[in-house]
Order: sequence, then C-alpha cells, then structure tokens
Amino acid sequence: MFHVEQKKTNIKVVDHFLTKETFVLSKTDIPGMLRTTPPPTQKQIGKYYKSKLYTSHNSSQKNIFSFFYRLLRSLNFWFKCSFLDKKKINANILDFGSGEGYFINKIKPEGFCVFGVDPFLPDLSKNIFHSLYNDSLSLKRFQHITAWHSLEHVHDVDKTVHRFFELLEDHGTVIVAVPNHQSFDAQYYRDKWAAYDVPRHLWHFDKEAIKSFFSSRGFSFISSSPMLLDAYYVSLLSEKNNNSKFKILRAIIIGTFSNVKAFFTKQYSSNVFVFKKTNTNI
Repeated sequence: MFHVEQKKTNIKVVDHFLTKETFVLSKTDIPGMLRTTPPPTQKQIGKYYKSKLYTSHNSSQKNIFSFFYRLLRSLNFWFKCSFLDKKKINANILDFGSGEGYFINKIKPEGFCVFGVDPFLPDLSKNIFHSLYNDSLSLKRFQHITAWHSLEHVHDVDKTVHRFFELLEDHGTVIVAVPNHQSFDAQYYRDKWAAYDVPRHLWHFDKEAIKSFFSSRGFSFISSSPMLLDAYYVSLLSEKNNNSKFKILRAIIIGTFSNVKAFFTKQYSSNVFVFKKTNTNI
C-alpha cells in the first residue's frame, strides 16, 4: 500500500518550518543516534524559534495545526500523569522544556510541587527557571524529572543528562519522550518527516539509542510506552511539508498504519521512557 525506502547513512533535511535551510543528519558513535549538522551555535539557535507559528510556545493561534496540537496535548495529559508516583505527597517534580507551562500548571492541582525549566518561559513565579543550572534549583532534589519532547533540543545532551543525575534524589526517575526515527511514519515521509524538525531538533534517537545513552550514564531502564497520538500529529505536519491535498485524511491513514505496524514491530512514532537513577558514582 505504501512505498518505504531504506534511509541512507546521512540524510539531507530541510527546515520546512521556517528558514528552508538544509541540514544533514549524521551518525554518532551510539548506534541509532543521529546528530543535526552543522548544528547552530547557542547564540544562533534562537532565530529558529522566532515565529508566532511555533506551536509549543504559542498554541493560541487559530489554525488547524494548533487546534490538533491543543487537542492532543489535552488528551496526552492524563497519560503523562500516569508515570508519576502519586503516593509521594508534595513530591518535587522538574519539567524540563516546559514550553508555555501547560504541563506544570495542569499538574499542580494533583498535589505535586512542580518546577519548570525553559529559556523562553516567562518568569511567572519562583518555580520557573530559565536555566537547568540556576543556583536556587541546585538546592532542591527531585523525585521525577520529565522531558516531554525536549531532550532532542539541547546542545550538550551529555551535560544535560548528567545534570538530571545531580538533581535527582537517589532512585529518582527521568521520564523522557522522544520521536523514533525507525518508525513507519519516519521511513514513509523520509526527509519530510516533521519530527526531524531541524535544526530545532539537534539529536535524533531510536529506541535502543536512547536506552543505551541513559544506561551508560548512571541510569537503569525501567519501561517504555508508545505515544499513539503522536503518530497522527506528526503525520499531519509531515503532510503539510509535502504540500498534500486532503492532509487530515492522509494523516489519519498514515498514523493508523504506523501504529498498527508498530504493534508488531514495536517501532512507534514516539515513546515515553522511564529511567531510574541507580549509580551514585558517575
């Protein structure tokens, strides 16, 4: 029904969202982990986010993509909450890459003490930080650190995960969601796959790569779960990149096919991974 070509070692991908610049996805020394090259510097990267159409920082826009983003975000909220230990009253939770602050604001009524980190998030309260290295943040220890589609955005991913380790209490957990470039929708859309999102996404993982990365940095893999709804939203954005007609219908078909195939291959479009801090001497 669908023609899928095997991906080459290095893939040329265009910034379809904003600049139309071309980048290359290159292999790293971790099998299944790719890097966007050349990566913009930390001073340069800001310009790639400067658009009112960047949904995670401005979901109030009135268009079909923003509508589906808000819908799926709402549906995913309770799924995300299921990974948190509700038995720990007033547990400290750090949400890394908070965007508009939707998750931290929604989860506060659940009885957690929630903090957010995002360089673009307004200073609305003392619980909001622009940097993972803020001195006030260093005085706290967290039971959970969540990173919902944010780890792929950081320049120094190794330093970031090491910082997660420092901020977690013993046996605390990191809950991280990332796209999977081995999924059917990734292979189908190829360089038009919206979850590549270069150069905002600097890193790209498959399931084994993300597990290998954390396992070699003082964490043990606990579990993974698919984010089924992501396949539909990513397919919708990918259809936009393709300038397709009947975008919604095609996205539903491809998203459903991707999820059904992944039921057998386990290669879902996006996954949530839970890692526990185990090694105290990294």
